[in-house]
Formats: sequence, structure tokens, C-alpha cells
Amino acid sequence: MKAPHTCVVKIQSTLGLTCCGQPATLYDRARKDWICTSHHQERLCEFCQSERAWARVQMRAHISKAPYEVWLCASCAGIKEG
Repeated sequence: MKAPHTCVVKIQSTLGLTCCGQPATLYDRARKDWICTSHHQERLCEFCQSERAWARVQMRAHISKAPYEVWLCASCAGIKEG
């Protein structure tokens, strides 16, 4: 059975930049698309979408009061260089 989604991370190939195309199992909310397990470390920050995610941060929703996790880069997580 073929996976319903394919990885959208762009990789360099002999034909230039192309999508990875591997079966995708993880949804990246910052990209609003699916990625494969080998590109799990390529997740983008859910706030700025320009840097790679550094850590999962647990947030609390205002309406539902149920905690949820977001992927953030170091600067959006509040980590400053010292």
C-alpha cells in the first residue's frame, strides 16, 4: 500500500531542486505540508517559518484550555545568545 502523501522538502539533485518524494508520515504545520521521517529535523519554526525548529514548546490554548505543542526556533522560543 502506497503512502497517501509524499515529502515536500526540496533536495538538490542532478535535475536541480526537486521534492524528496519519499512517503511522508509527519505533518509540518509551518510548511502546511507533509515530510518524511528522514527530514524530521528539517521542520520549520511555526512562528517565523524561516528558521529550522529548535525545540517543541508546550503552549496552552486560550479557548480550549488544552495544552498543545508547537515547534519553535531558538529565537522564537526566547533563547538569546550570551
